[in-house]
Amino acid sequence: MTTRRSRTRRAAIGLGAALVALAGCTDADADGSARTSPVTATRAVHLDPFTPSGRPAPEFTVVDRAAAKCSASGVNLSDPDARRCMTTDGYFLYDPCFVRHRPRPDVALCVQNPTTSEAVRIRIVEDTPRPPGDVRPDRPWFLELADGRRCVPAPSPTEDDPPGRPTYTCGSDDHLYGLPDTTKHVWTITNRHGGADEPGPPRRVSIRTAWL
Repeated sequence: MTTRRSRTRRAAIGLGAALVALAGCTDADADGSARTSPVTATRAVHLDPFTPSGRPAPEFTVVDRAAAKCSASGVNLSDPDARRCMTTDGYFLYDPCFVRHRPRPDVALCVQNPTTSEAVRIRIVEDTPRPPGDVRPDRPWFLELADGRRCVPAPSPTEDDPPGRPTYTCGSDDHLYGLPDTTKHVWTITNRHGGADEPGPPRRVSIRTAWL
């Protein structure tokens, strides 16, 4: 039986993880106390939250469990194992989740904020994966900028990026545009402050870590 406390916790993880990511620029960032070392090369991370035996990797802590129906991820377009999962109890949405292969592809771990160790274990009751070849290997699903801000894909009418619309959001009136420039050791992307309909002047910002 699912308790009220469990449901509240599940909602906090499922819906709040993205809000944690969007809160990337804090007061500590503003006064400089939370700044980290200069970026000399962007780190590209391909997340696999399972061990070879199919158990959760030791760096992750399972904070909740649920049964869910899963389909292709709407934010992680580069990994064919990424899913968007809707729980059968409470209808909480998690995205992305990652399907394990061993011993059976009937379990997924949802890690919406990869800078934390929290994960939700999903028992898959129905699965609709992305069609073979339908991937976007050039689009990260989570970005950490050089100054510590964390950014998630912005809502978009389609999987294609409309011209002039944000591709990522890093907080209130803080957006990224286009895709990262990966031609150098330190990847960069265009950042604009202001509303999506009236953005401010563009500036290039460096990316510390990109999850693909």
